Amino acid sequence: MADLYELGDKPPLGEVPARMHAYLVRQSRFGQPRDAWKREVIPTPAIGADEVLIYVMASGINYNNVWAALGQPLDVIAERQKGGEPEDFHAGGSDCSGIVWAVGRDVTNVRVGDEVVVHSGWWRPDDPWVRAGKDPMLAESTRIWGYQTNYGSYGQFARAQGHQCVPKPKRLTWE
Repeated sequence: MADLYELGDKPPLGEVPARMHAYLVRQSRFGQPRDAWKREVIPTPAIGADEVLIYVMASGINYNNVWAALGQPLDVIAERQKGGEPEDFHAGGSDCSGIVWAVGRDVTNVRVGDEVVVHSGWWRPDDPWVRAGKDPMLAESTRIWGYQTNYGSYGQFARAQGHQCVPKPKRLTWE
């Protein structure tokens, strides 16, 4: 297996390369999106027990990543670093469809090879509000995936929670 695959070159199903291409924002580039977003090579993210790694087939542009580029109204990098995340970049993207490439040990709704669409609702699975069966979108831990979380859909691979994945309808293409 290669350490890095060029854009458009898909690795063998389930084999995760060490590095990937992604469009990133860095604090030093905050400003107009055309200048802030640059393609770089970064480590492919590891996944946790409740997470999946998705090989991105299609990604949309959401206005929240215009905000990420501007660093306004929120510096998403600084906010994540305050929470203990070490990355000094934002690999954004909140709209995604793709192929499940790896699954964490607690994920039961999808498996490697499934074609999925990813919704942008992210929350901590141990959030008391969520565990009480209440609407997760109102939980204190709720974040917008790919805006307030890293490793969204602007990379070759995206990291998401298992519950964010819904089956891609067979009638839809990747376009």
